[in-house]
Amino acid sequence: MVFWAALALVVGVIVAVGLARLFGRSERAVSGSHNPQALSVVGSALLSSFILLTAFLIASTWSTYNTDRQHTYDEARSVTTAYWLAGKLQPADRERVRAGLSMYTSEVVADDWPAMGRRQTSATPAATLDGLRVEVGAIQPATAADEKDRADVAAALDDIYSKRLIRAADVNYSMPSLLYIAMVIAAVLLIAYPPLVGLTANGRNVMVLAGLGAMVGLGILIVVGLSQPYSEPLSIEPTAFRHALQQFTQING
Repeated sequence: MVFWAALALVVGVIVAVGLARLFGRSERAVSGSHNPQALSVVGSALLSSFILLTAFLIASTWSTYNTDRQHTYDEARSVTTAYWLAGKLQPADRERVRAGLSMYTSEVVADDWPAMGRRQTSATPAATLDGLRVEVGAIQPATAADEKDRADVAAALDDIYSKRLIRAADVNYSMPSLLYIAMVIAAVLLIAYPPLVGLTANGRNVMVLAGLGAMVGLGILIVVGLSQPYSEPLSIEPTAFRHALQQFTQING
């Protein structure tokens, strides 16, 4: 995260300094001729546009980011519930189902998460879960109580399947690209505006504009990071599933 933040700051500074050097040597910048009222109105409009777009995107993507993270905990909780319910099955069935749930959880961490960073999900844990559902459906209970226990586990596996589908949908969701394009255009115009209208490219002015560019770059990084919750630099970690694996050990104990 520190690397990406530093990169965003550096890019913002480079853009700002480049624009200052490019436009700060124009005839208008040297002569200082401008209309203060018009500049004030246009500058305020550019600033407001960038703030409005950035604030909207940060609020929207932050809400989506938190929802996606909550969905991972919901799924992991369902896996733990299924693991607990499997303890009521007959010994052979219990060991087989619990082993499958442990495998599924490990595969989510090892296979699903890297794939989710590429906006995909892995077929390996999906196949493991499907196999578990088939195995539980094929169990032949000897008593009515055993049938109820089998049905409870089957319902828990169906719940995991549903929540996995939700997580897969989260991976592919994104805000309309037009909003990001508008934000980048507003950012460039905001940084380019001072030298365009007459900001002289001296050391002090360039330093101030570089600071503005750094903050604008950091704001864009935050928006991009939150809009891709399973990718760097703000990626959601599989903490919920790692915790579920720890809970399996406690349940076995």
